[in-house]
Amino acid sequence: MWDMQERIALFDAERFESLGPGYLALSLAGEAGELANAMKKLWRQDERIGARDGFDAIPADHKAGIADELADVVMLCVVLANHLGIDVDAELTRKLQLIDQRLRSGYYGGEAAARSDAETLSPRHPFGADQ
Repeated sequence: MWDMQERIALFDAERFESLGPGYLALSLAGEAGELANAMKKLWRQDERIGARDGFDAIPADHKAGIADELADVVMLCVVLANHLGIDVDAELTRKLQLIDQRLRSGYYGGEAAARSDAETLSPRHPFGADQ
């Protein structure tokens, strides 16, 4: 088991009353929504954020807020996994192997390679100006 998973289990047990899986899943969705909203706001300011090299377009002063939202998402994922008896490290290892096998077998069909450079460098903005 991942050391951080154990630390989160202790933190959860010592400080919070256990919540049901439905509540944890909805909380996770809410936190993921907060992360998506933060990224959407940045994307409106700089369309490069939608491109594969858009990581460099994220202003340094916004990275702490993004890190905070990511920590919320990861923490809730681990709390849910702990209550379900899931070893996150083992499952991530298994999933990486599965994705690797799929990539090698062509499972994903080369969709990424099929995109033109123009689409990659100048993606359509998925959010309207009023969102």
